[in-house]
Amino acid sequence: MYSRKIIAILVLSGFYFFINSCRTLEPAPVEVVEDTEQIAEEVHDRLEAVQQPREPDTALRPKPYDTYDMTHKMTGFSFKLFEKLSKQHALQNISFSPVSLNMALALTYSGAMSETREEMARLTGFDLDADLFHTNYFKYFSGFGLLEADTLLDFNLANRVFVEQTYPILDRFLNDVQTYHGGAFEQMDFVGNPRQAEQRINQWAEEMTRDRIKNLIPEGTLDQLTRMVLANAIYIKSAWRHPFEEEKNIDKEFYAIDGHPRQTEFMTQRESRIPYLELDDIKVMQLPYTSPHLSLLIILPKDRNVVEIADYIPDADRYKEIIENIRPEEVYMEIPKFKLESQFSLSDHLKEMGMEKAFDERADFSRIGGQRDLFISAILQKVFFEIDEEGTEAAAATAVIVTTTALIPEVEEPKEFIADRPFIFILKENQFNTPLFTGQFVIPE
Repeated sequence: MYSRKIIAILVLSGFYFFINSCRTLEPAPVEVVEDTEQIAEEVHDRLEAVQQPREPDTALRPKPYDTYDMTHKMTGFSFKLFEKLSKQHALQNISFSPVSLNMALALTYSGAMSETREEMARLTGFDLDADLFHTNYFKYFSGFGLLEADTLLDFNLANRVFVEQTYPILDRFLNDVQTYHGGAFEQMDFVGNPRQAEQRINQWAEEMTRDRIKNLIPEGTLDQLTRMVLANAIYIKSAWRHPFEEEKNIDKEFYAIDGHPRQTEFMTQRESRIPYLELDDIKVMQLPYTSPHLSLLIILPKDRNVVEIADYIPDADRYKEIIENIRPEEVYMEIPKFKLESQFSLSDHLKEMGMEKAFDERADFSRIGGQRDLFISAILQKVFFEIDEEGTEAAAATAVIVTTTALIPEVEEPKEFIADRPFIFILKENQFNTPLFTGQFVIPE
């Protein structure tokens, strides 16, 4: 038996709300919202009453922004960052949530100006023009409403801005967050009691992720200079369209990234009409869920001697090629069961990728409060991911901590997809195919 390495990719993404745009530039008091059900009801009521946003004047902007172009760029950014995380944790199983990070960054981007905004735009794919960004981001975000309304899965998505009670917020930023991001504001006493603020934010993240994400903000992270924490939380649980039968599980060797085989429990199944693709260096399989809005993409290297799993993480163009060319086949598969938890501090990676000014005194987030007195001190993410015979459960929370300065081929035999080597997984939504969760499984525990 030859040692091989596999990559499985899981991508999940979605869409959500919309309301209308800016009012005045005068500082506005921030409303405290504590009850999660109340927030959902209020947002739903506002959505029903709201008109579709007015499209930008094409005479002034002859090249309207393309939401698919934005999501393609977001996907490229997501995979580049995941590649950095993969290389940093080359001998570990990890999972990362691009969608949670992108939504937290989008909240922050709504307050960015000048060179800070330009750097974030180049990195993420967000449009510099505020109207175009909000219009097209909302088209993407509102799509997550399909997931929320889907009774075949358990889904929750939330954005919250925790703000120092004495810090003034511009009406424009308040309106943008509520209108285009479905976000709520909550006042905190960072100055007087930062430990209590940490506990409250962690409680919120835990509630939004069905208790899967705990202690998002480590004790001692926040202090009297903290002015804001812009947070996202996402939770997904869905059953396979074709569940695995536990009695068909087998124990066999998994050829781990460290070169030492380990006995591992594999789920097995032979199923027709499973999306499948072979390219020069990889096999790709896409597992469907009962919900038509999600799928799990697994990428398996053909090379039996993979040294670095990161080499098989696709860029945006190759990912698009995979999505466009994958076709139904009969497939015999062997997939290991696994559960993993990951946590990341993402600031250094984002600086290396070109988002530098946002993290020091050069930052300009004056669209938030009208002053250039804020910068990002940390970006933290925690992720939970599990697959078993029944389906997948995934959760993530991201916190941006802001501080002040002062065609189907005929086949006779089924294709084989034996995941007995390291692999990358991507949980994705199926409209724009953006990754919601990505990860790598390289060594059984």
